[in-house]
Amino acid sequence: MFEELLTGTSVRTLVYWLHEPETRLAVIAPGLLSLAILGFYVRRGGISDRLQLVWMLALPVSFYCAQWQDGDGMGALYIYSAFSIACVLLLFMRIYVSPALAFSLTFLSLWWVDVTHALRRALEFGVPSDQFYLGVGGAGAQDALVLVPLLTAATVAYAAHRIRSRGERLAEI
Repeated sequence: MFEELLTGTSVRTLVYWLHEPETRLAVIAPGLLSLAILGFYVRRGGISDRLQLVWMLALPVSFYCAQWQDGDGMGALYIYSAFSIACVLLLFMRIYVSPALAFSLTFLSLWWVDVTHALRRALEFGVPSDQFYLGVGGAGAQDALVLVPLLTAATVAYAAHRIRSRGERLAEI
């Protein structure tokens, strides 16, 4: 039975998807980096309850603001990154968020929204359940899973630097 599972079409589809250059660039590399960053901060105790709450409140906002756009026989999911906005708002309130942590949590929120919307769409349109993830990260280096976390981290780093350069202090969250 285990051999049948490993040689089945669903496993071959998953292996094919995992070996796609776009998937490696937009899902696997930032995903592993995000998990490593998150693990580092968790071990250090650097993720406060308030930051967790902000992330959990931003997640459903991103989910419900995401929208499918159909064209040329393919659908594209446009995701609003509520956590990116929350990071900037925290900085405006002079609360520091690590750029690395902003990258990690932004990626994980976007990935979660992307996967759950892909599953929901597959269920709505009768796509086989073992193939629902095939479009996740499909744009490679131009995918929001890559660009938005990088831009969020860069914005957080730049804003924190500018605030500190004026002699203002940032509180830890």
